[in-house]
Amino acid sequence: MKTPLFLLILATIIPFSIRILSSINYYWDYIEHIFTPEASSQVYDFIVVGSGSSGFVVAYRLSQNYKVLLLEAGGDPIFLSSIPGLALELLGYSEHDWCYKSVTQKSVAFSHDNQKFYHNRGKVLGGTSTLNYMMYVRGNPLDYENWANITRDSDWNYDNLLPFFKKSIRNYWGSFQGNEKHYGSNPYGFLTIETQQWGSMLENLNRAGEELGYKANIDVNGPQTPGMGQIEVTQRNGTRSSTYSGLRDKLVNRKNLRISKYSQATKIKLDESGRACGVWYYRHGKKHLAKATKEVIISAGSYDSPKLLMLSGIGPKEEIASLGIKPKIDLPVGRNLQDHFGTFIMPFTTKEFSSFMFERDMGMSAFYEYFTNGTGVLTAPSAITGQFFFSSTTSTRSDWPDIQIVFVPVAPSQMIIDSFGRAMSIKKEIFSEVITPVIGQDGFAFYVGLVRPRSTGVVTLKDKNPFSDPLIDPQPYSHPDDMRALIEGINLSIKLVEETKSFKEVDAKYVAQPISACRLHKFRSDAYWACVTKHTANSVWHPVGTCKMGHKDDPTAVVDSKLRLLKTKGLRVIDASIMPKIVNGNTNAPVIMIGEKGADMILDYWAQQNLVCNYMEYIKYLDNQRCYYY
Repeated sequence: MKTPLFLLILATIIPFSIRILSSINYYWDYIEHIFTPEASSQVYDFIVVGSGSSGFVVAYRLSQNYKVLLLEAGGDPIFLSSIPGLALELLGYSEHDWCYKSVTQKSVAFSHDNQKFYHNRGKVLGGTSTLNYMMYVRGNPLDYENWANITRDSDWNYDNLLPFFKKSIRNYWGSFQGNEKHYGSNPYGFLTIETQQWGSMLENLNRAGEELGYKANIDVNGPQTPGMGQIEVTQRNGTRSSTYSGLRDKLVNRKNLRISKYSQATKIKLDESGRACGVWYYRHGKKHLAKATKEVIISAGSYDSPKLLMLSGIGPKEEIASLGIKPKIDLPVGRNLQDHFGTFIMPFTTKEFSSFMFERDMGMSAFYEYFTNGTGVLTAPSAITGQFFFSSTTSTRSDWPDIQIVFVPVAPSQMIIDSFGRAMSIKKEIFSEVITPVIGQDGFAFYVGLVRPRSTGVVTLKDKNPFSDPLIDPQPYSHPDDMRALIEGINLSIKLVEETKSFKEVDAKYVAQPISACRLHKFRSDAYWACVTKHTANSVWHPVGTCKMGHKDDPTAVVDSKLRLLKTKGLRVIDASIMPKIVNGNTNAPVIMIGEKGADMILDYWAQQNLVCNYMEYIKYLDNQRCYYY
């Protein structure tokens, strides 16, 4: 099918718009910087590094009572990021994306450019919540029971964390409004949660699941159980609801919060006692030092938080010393990297007009519907419709799913080949080989993801240059059980189609031919699927764990259960990197919760200082911070 002129123009306009609008934002801030230069002496109560899903929340909550500096390496989001249906098209542009790549992989990523994975991360206010697919998934209650066991702190179990999930919600407009225990709305929140209204073939998915004995229409957050369900998203009337967009209006007149854009933190300043007391950062080519009288909070994400710590001399002693960095605190920073990896199973074909087809359905009418009513396919990133959680035979418990299958009712097209190839660094020939023969037919795909991986990777420094990208080595499927679990998910996704009346009603068929790279294996055998995975697997950009939270006696821990960096004072990490084990779903909602929980612990701690600080103990220690920090 020939690509319409409108789509060809759109494909040209989007990259051009990203660069032009981002440049306007940058130079506007640069001019402002010239006329309002940085103060020679900057002193704040708290400094927060990173304005992502957690950092923006932390800065917002703390600045209600204290003077706060928020450092962000990027700038304001462009308006295109507010349109969910353009999410995939916005990835991979350095103007607002860190565009990280992994190191060359040894046993996977065979069909990726240079055998490296792309790792898209938001370099913009709101962080990755400004670029992600907006899926609101909290994870399984057992994820958090596990955290509580690892940290030996019941504050991290699900029941005790539930109030912090709810705290962020200003409006819950989803399908489960009667579930007040898990949802509700409050005037102090900032997120709007909706059920994604656009949904092609969702009913077929639900009925197919029921035919195979699974629950349909599950509430994945109230709490999560195995089965099929709609997708709930952080959107307001079909428009992205990120931490930035939700908090922007609340911060307009907040004088004790300074947001410093295009400001990349390069080193944490430690005083002679080892206490964090400031941050060096570069803004528009000039180096600055900001001081913190109370605490420095690192919320730069699972790649950049360990990077900043190691640049500051905090990390594996011998490793950072070998780069010419003076070791100050020996901790296993950068270890325990976990991420969600999976692969697309496609193409499936269906009868005409049953799915979304770019060339046929992404016309001016789709944009008119979106901008007029806030509805239609542009509210659904990559047209994703439903999801399915189930437990493989390798899972420790049947009620703790380790596989998430996402239903993508998008017909095979050249746009799929181009967009997914660019955003995921997978060579276009791989997609083209299986998609081109059925272009023009309606159809769909499944994304099968392993969400409780046993494999772990590592983040290290390339050198001591703060502007060098970190070295990211995710090592997916290095544990044999991970591949076995994923293959079960692949087989189940095909079974949903081939063995149910619900999909037969729409003439659904799995029509893929063996990819040439795996022709030596019997088609659809376990060995074949393992081969396909090693060629086409990709991250869905949920990295966690590199500043692991644990008990103070845990040799693998970097922070304690109060998110305080071990072996020092005045320094916390509050972002996805503190997760000791990855949650079994999309990570944005848990990371926002971590921001709420972390801010609450900080406020509670400092509120107590004036009440409990004993004069005789102050004389004894000559440092009221030291007395009460642990």
